[in-house]
Amino acid sequence: MKKLPKKPELSFKMYELISGYWIACCIHSVAQLDIAEKLLSGSKSLDELAKETNSDKQSLYRLLRAVTSVGIFEEKNDGTFELNDFGGTLLSDVPGSVKPWALANLGEHYKAFGNLTYGVKTGKVPFDDAYGIPVWEYYKQNPEAGANLAKAMAGMSGAVLKAIIDVYDFKPYKKIADIGGGNGALLFAVLDTAPDSVGIVFDQPYVVEQTVNLIPPDIKHRCMVMGGSFFEELPADQDLYMTKWVIHDWNDEESIRILKNIYKAMPVGSKLLIIDSVIPDDSENKPHAGKLLDINIMAMTTGKERTLSEFKYLVEQSGLTFKKLIQTNTEISSIVECEKV
Repeated sequence: MKKLPKKPELSFKMYELISGYWIACCIHSVAQLDIAEKLLSGSKSLDELAKETNSDKQSLYRLLRAVTSVGIFEEKNDGTFELNDFGGTLLSDVPGSVKPWALANLGEHYKAFGNLTYGVKTGKVPFDDAYGIPVWEYYKQNPEAGANLAKAMAGMSGAVLKAIIDVYDFKPYKKIADIGGGNGALLFAVLDTAPDSVGIVFDQPYVVEQTVNLIPPDIKHRCMVMGGSFFEELPADQDLYMTKWVIHDWNDEESIRILKNIYKAMPVGSKLLIIDSVIPDDSENKPHAGKLLDINIMAMTTGKERTLSEFKYLVEQSGLTFKKLIQTNTEISSIVECEKV
């Protein structure tokens, strides 16, 4: 007869893991209600917050009590709520904001995660099955959600840009192209450290229509945008090409097509930096951020997070030469350096 584990604490630990989505959904509601913005001007009473958010007072209190119990916001002795540094990560339109990620991850992404078993059983994409279209088509058809995703990726980028800049010298490269560069955050940071360089943010036309408005004034004369598909023609003759969090969105066949197109555009001697999470090849299954990020990729796209061996295979198949792996201080943004020889 089957029995529960001898250690009851293991059951409680499993309950804790299973219930993790509770607080995540609370954070999603807090983001939807703009609570952080409401508290930016100072502490507010429950009555004030209920009125400003058009919420049921008691239900709102239960929500705020829950998130405050894990350190998001502060509840003062007089019953008012106050913004703290942790809650400040949910402010809109601030560098490194996590709010867009909360809205996307617990919004349109959530349905895909609820369909995860479908992906495990079939090898197909849960998002595609849940919505009837691929994620990138979804964002084309839902531009507000697409704009929010761009902000979400910018927020994540803000957390890793310094890590990338700290370990790689961009100054020797005078012409730089960021392929799939989205809102341009990476290229803007690179050009800031390489004052003699010029750059191109390359992405789909509907993306770069917004990116052009985000170029900082001090680098506008050195930065341009170009719309297109990285499955087709790319900007040619650049000294350095970069892809950050792009290759992991596509399966091996699709990734090789992208890398072959980059190879075709590259002059001999130019470099490509593939910036992605690189899961260790070692046989011990130790914790690594890429292993959980991989589940997000599996739920949403045809891609996956890869080991260095898997990246080397893609690089070799595309005609490029692997040079070295450069680790940063974050597990989600290692640099695979390649060259066209």
